[in-house]
Amino acid sequence: MTGYRNLKLSVGQALTGVSVVTGIAGLLLLSVSHVSASESSAQSVPDTYLPELVQIPAGELAVTDPDPRSTQGGDAEARRVVFEQPFLIGKFEITFEQWDHRYRAGGCEHSPNDKGWGRADHPVINVSWDDVVQYLDWLSAATGERYRLPTEDEWEYAARAGGEPPAEAPPLFTDEALAWAADYSLAPRQSKKTKPVGSGDGNPFGLFGTRDNVWEWTDSCWQQTYKTDKGPVFRKNCGVRVLQGEHRSYMPSFVRGTSTGGCSIAPLPGNFGFRVVRES
Repeated sequence: MTGYRNLKLSVGQALTGVSVVTGIAGLLLLSVSHVSASESSAQSVPDTYLPELVQIPAGELAVTDPDPRSTQGGDAEARRVVFEQPFLIGKFEITFEQWDHRYRAGGCEHSPNDKGWGRADHPVINVSWDDVVQYLDWLSAATGERYRLPTEDEWEYAARAGGEPPAEAPPLFTDEALAWAADYSLAPRQSKKTKPVGSGDGNPFGLFGTRDNVWEWTDSCWQQTYKTDKGPVFRKNCGVRVLQGEHRSYMPSFVRGTSTGGCSIAPLPGNFGFRVVRES
């Protein structure tokens, strides 16, 4: 027993001269390991699954609220929106391939149904606003970049690409009491199925699918300004978000049906997807 104790002391004394060097080397090794781990974390999403982005130049547009209830029959006044800096937005909608990678990585709880229309390069659909926020939080944490939804004005500016707004279709209902129904009606088209992202021609800014594939969630809350005898009355509800795409519309932020889990509000007509903005 005594011999073993002396052996431990001898080994300890022999290593005393190199303990400082070992300590410094260890700190350097830990430092390098920390940097490598950080870099690995910031690159944990393969390029295949990252959103492809285009830069939208600075500029401005005039926006008129298309909802007649906001003006109570009066003329809508255009709102001037200025974008002083360029911003980055998704060239395409987020696809099932990108969403499914995140699902396999354990970054979400919801695996949306594609209705048999196709996954892979088709835009992800049947996702609520809350689902999208969860995806964006995961993507931001995994890449070290800040991803978010575009505001309704950012989306509209990028979709117009410096041009005039598309011509409005004739109203489906002349009764103002049925205006809400017109908000959720789809214009007739050849197929209700989604198309792969990148189908057709892009707009002058290089965006695809802004008018003919899916409705897209934005970060903007529903709001209205009513004119009254006592002045304008402003209403805002962030439990309802603005959708862009087929036309501008409003939708409760959580619209996933019970068949796909988590909510008692069934999806209304149309298919809801999204594209992202990355903050520089």
